[in-house]
Amino acid sequence: MNGLSRKFWFLGLAMAIALAPVCLAAGKRGTKSPARAKPGAALEVEPTPPLSLEVKLVNLQKNSRGGVATVALEALSALDLQEVTVTVSLPPDVTFADGTRVFTQTVNLSAGSTYKLPKDLLVGKDGKFMVSVEAAGITTQGKPVHRGTAYKLLVGAEESLPPVKDGAIEYQGVPDGGA
Repeated sequence: MNGLSRKFWFLGLAMAIALAPVCLAAGKRGTKSPARAKPGAALEVEPTPPLSLEVKLVNLQKNSRGGVATVALEALSALDLQEVTVTVSLPPDVTFADGTRVFTQTVNLSAGSTYKLPKDLLVGKDGKFMVSVEAAGITTQGKPVHRGTAYKLLVGAEESLPPVKDGAIEYQGVPDGGA
């Protein structure tokens, strides 16, 4: 054997000797007594809220100034909920088809059910508008549930993106680090 191959042979032998206890311990992991066994990795479960809200734009009929937007609200229940009050609030220059700016309805939701509410919104001018949605109810065990969300409605306007510098989006910082 030449000098170089002898070095690799000894290096391989040394690694095998060093790794043998680790491999044996891994093979015996299932046979350890419960008192000596190490706990495994904790399973992380993302908590799901008992009620979720989603607002989608279904259709937008653009007029010369403003337009008619059809939005769909979906409330999905993971538990049986009683007396869920859904409230949709609109900003100035946006109304429902009946001329009001606030819509409220109370429903009961069973576990796994979805409450769907399509609504037409009359928008008086072009711009960005925030549609606010809230839902509050009670579980069958008497615990209160409250969720809220907002939807940015764009009519005749586009979302302005922050400037890009060196391939990255540049967001405005907070003076003095927000302190």
